[in-house]
Amino acid sequence: MLYWTPTCGRERKPNVQFDLLNIIATKIYPAVLVVFFFGLTIFIHELGHFLVARRRKMVVERFFIGFGPRIFSWKRDGVEYGVAWIPFGGYVALPQMAPMEAIEGKTENQAEKLPAASPASKIMVAFAGPIMNIFLAVILATILWQVGLAVPVNPSVVGWIDPGSREEQLGIQVGDRIVQINDRPIKTWMEVQRAVAISREPQTTVVLERNGVRQQYELETEMNETFGVKTIGLYPRGRPVAGGFLENSPAEAAGMKVGDKFLSVEGVPVTTAQELRELIGKRPDMETEVRVMRDGKTLTLRVTPRVDPQEKVGRMGVKLDDELEYEVVQPGPTPKQQFKDVLGLMGDTVYALIHHKQTGIGAKSLSGPVGIAGGWWHEIVNGGWRRGLWFAVLLNINLAIINLLPLPVLDGGHIVFAIFEAIFRRPLNAKFVHATSVAFAVLLISFMLYVTFFDIQRLAGRWTRSNRSPATNDDASVSETNQP
Repeated sequence: MLYWTPTCGRERKPNVQFDLLNIIATKIYPAVLVVFFFGLTIFIHELGHFLVARRRKMVVERFFIGFGPRIFSWKRDGVEYGVAWIPFGGYVALPQMAPMEAIEGKTENQAEKLPAASPASKIMVAFAGPIMNIFLAVILATILWQVGLAVPVNPSVVGWIDPGSREEQLGIQVGDRIVQINDRPIKTWMEVQRAVAISREPQTTVVLERNGVRQQYELETEMNETFGVKTIGLYPRGRPVAGGFLENSPAEAAGMKVGDKFLSVEGVPVTTAQELRELIGKRPDMETEVRVMRDGKTLTLRVTPRVDPQEKVGRMGVKLDDELEYEVVQPGPTPKQQFKDVLGLMGDTVYALIHHKQTGIGAKSLSGPVGIAGGWWHEIVNGGWRRGLWFAVLLNINLAIINLLPLPVLDGGHIVFAIFEAIFRRPLNAKFVHATSVAFAVLLISFMLYVTFFDIQRLAGRWTRSNRSPATNDDASVSETNQP
């Protein structure tokens, strides 16, 4: 990670060379890794189909990454290879498998004029894609086991409670450790978020520990509209970060942006949200020097906190998040443990979807290619390339399992068709196979577009909030502007 050394006195003007390196490190490098591993995941899956089809002497017409219009392509040994514009997956055109012209384009060879492929060949070809994804996941998981995995340093310790909230009234204090939620053992704050998100009841049973003594509480959950998941009114430890702003907030007017990390208030270092709130609370209607870190540079903002009419203290109108730190654990978790963790995540997701009326997690909470790429990029930016590899393990296992679902157009559907063909000792009706494949293809593409719409909506909302601040000077220090 690049580190920008703070300067004393007047801030230096922006360092163009550093800015370029920072853009490469935080934008271009993660994006390149995401594109590479996303493409590798699709390529490996389709390569499995391709190699086994060739081995079984089946006709292969095309090998494409993506769907729709071609970006570029070339032909070799009668097979067209290429990349298409719609990044929803890839395909290997095999006219002897099933009529898939609606997705893969017109075939050059009519299936009825080709030698029939045996059901065993079709089953082996269909299984080959998911097996290759599992194989890649094992390789990547083994690499992480050897080089170590960057894991969040986020013990389930309460770092901040809203003043006057029900949690505070119940006697919960900063420093209390969450050890159990709804009978589920808890060690990290990520486990807290997962347990609350899949809770079926409007209340969660939370067990906290203080000085070796445990106490049980019934806490109300609240739906986070941005992410579509439940949360509780307790927050983790960590350096406070601007997560958003109230309308017409003094902080936003002074040039603060979403993602700014708070360093000090009037020269006093802050390391937690609670410390920041206490320091700002003592300066109502007073111009206050607030130093923040933004994209590796230290900036000085001058904010005049307003008096909160209820708390009677100063407030900047900032919605606070906490910075998540990572440490590399060597050796990393074994491949078996990584697979177990991923399957646990998938199990929680399925559970939450089944009980969506209680959990609030529905189809719009899922992620398509855009959301997956955004999550992947976030993991790499915050936890480095090791987190990128971990996400690749997660995606490959997910892709393998989802593709084996017994639905037409997926590999599992091809396997089911081949099994019926073997049972009845004759190919299934071509029109029936074509109709069901096209119908499920339309449903699948519609579903992908649906979740992608919400992916873009969430990303656009974050981008808008992160860029909704007034222009600042060319100097690295942001001067006093638009004070209320």
